[in-house]
Amino acid sequence: MSLQQQYLEAMGIESWQRRDRPVEALESTLVDTAPVVARSDAPSTVEAPSPIASAPPIQAAEEVVVDVACMDWDSLRGAVTSCTQCELHDRSQQRLFGAGAQQATWMIVGGPPSQTEAQQGEPFVDVAGQLLNAMLAAVGLQRHQVYLTNLLKCQLEARAPNIEEAASCAPYLLRQIALVQPSVILVMGAVAARHLLKSDLTAIDALRGPSHSLPGSAIPLVVTYHPVDLLHTPADKRKAWQDLLQAQAIVAQVN
Repeated sequence: MSLQQQYLEAMGIESWQRRDRPVEALESTLVDTAPVVARSDAPSTVEAPSPIASAPPIQAAEEVVVDVACMDWDSLRGAVTSCTQCELHDRSQQRLFGAGAQQATWMIVGGPPSQTEAQQGEPFVDVAGQLLNAMLAAVGLQRHQVYLTNLLKCQLEARAPNIEEAASCAPYLLRQIALVQPSVILVMGAVAARHLLKSDLTAIDALRGPSHSLPGSAIPLVVTYHPVDLLHTPADKRKAWQDLLQAQAIVAQVN
């Protein structure tokens, strides 16, 4: 059995069909309209991205049994709130479920929740959230028009998640995708991308570029930089803009 097949079996991935729905006309505003990052001597609440260079190789995970196939949004949220699938639940005071439109053309997936995200109970907040809002506005979208969620539902310390932790949360994320049925999934950051794609690659530039498909489905998946990474390396905004245009083109073709 191949590595990808082991992941599909461990996570119970189903195949979904994309729905057809109209999409609003998108504007072509440069992503450089994003807020200017504060000077290095100014206070900032942006958290440094989790280190990924030394992330362990992707290996097969033990089977995780979470029966979410027939859950609606309320039942799924309840399952996430009461989850004890991995050891992270012992140290997590609040689960980060997701936010935004439950039927959306765009779905955005980040990595493990930061402390600020866990405290506020919403993905992509603080200065990084402001930058994401500007990025969305550059392609004619507002935050409430997309669905935002994370690879993990529990907060993680400053490290990359291991395969067991990612596999434990995978049924919840996959059920969210099944409920949203997006036309494109924008994956922000190498941590989320490598686990969703079941890749041993750790560098974001090696993961982005050509569009992928979510394993086990036909839903297009585009990898780009996490807003936190862009705040630390503003020069990468140009490449992130190209990724947004790529996702925009996919949506235009689908709809």
